[in-house]
Amino acid sequence: MDALPGCARVSNSTELAAHVTRHRGAIAFVDLELVAKIDCDLAGLTVVAISEGAVSELVTVLLGYPRVSHVLSATLLKAPSLGGHLEELCERIQRGPEQTVAGGIGIGRAALFTSSERRAARLERVVDFFTAQGVRPKTIAALSDIAEELMTNALYDAPREAGCFHTAVSRTAPIELRPDQACEISYGVYGERLFVRVRDPFGSLTRQRLLQVLDRCRRKDVPLDESRGGAGLGIWRVFSQASGVTIAVIPGRLTDFLVYMDANARRMGGNLQTVQLIYPDEFALDGIAGRFAADHDFDLMDDSFTALLA
Repeated sequence: MDALPGCARVSNSTELAAHVTRHRGAIAFVDLELVAKIDCDLAGLTVVAISEGAVSELVTVLLGYPRVSHVLSATLLKAPSLGGHLEELCERIQRGPEQTVAGGIGIGRAALFTSSERRAARLERVVDFFTAQGVRPKTIAALSDIAEELMTNALYDAPREAGCFHTAVSRTAPIELRPDQACEISYGVYGERLFVRVRDPFGSLTRQRLLQVLDRCRRKDVPLDESRGGAGLGIWRVFSQASGVTIAVIPGRLTDFLVYMDANARRMGGNLQTVQLIYPDEFALDGIAGRFAADHDFDLMDDSFTALLA
């Protein structure tokens, strides 16, 4: 970490405060048990917590420390690719809400969607794409599950939370969004990572709501949340199967949900290494366009792209 620009190793809050004073927009990597002991002014400081990486513990961190929006697994610190991960994380934090997918060069597909009745056909396209890339069937099944959950959230939950529906709509009921409410799914491969990304134009997912759902789902008995049409277990499955999750929200304009998986993971689940929650109080929003990459949803044709991603 010391090799990263603007990064320094500190041992107490006094040294941390001095570093923050010298470096505007400083990033602090702090072991979980030490986060609560920071007693200096955190204004202008981004805190990245280091945890053991279990989904339940990551939720505990994010619930207990509102100043923490980024969590890394301690196992990631031992990975050979640590330097690249950290550089990518620092660039991501400094970039703000308008995120690209990840570092490196990859290929993928993108398309808009407005209809719940075309989810199955779209998911078939997702499966066909990853099959053609030689991805293992179990991993493809997990990616398809993630894509379905994120698409369903975008079609049902996001407009409901934005006030577009007066009451919750059952996820089994057909729904058709207006063209100006179209959402976007993109998915692809870059290096050893596989990703699924869904963006909606509602920007209605709050940090509080997300963490409430995850907190409820990590308990043994999960009550059905009738007010929003589901128990939230799908989002829990997303976090449980992913290697990394990044959520960026611009209220009323954009929710950007990016999930990636390690193509070489030896087992499914339990591999969550990074969680990032990007909300607007951390960044100025001037100049954020929130534009989608795809431009149609007429015949389920994909917009193919080569992703040169930063």
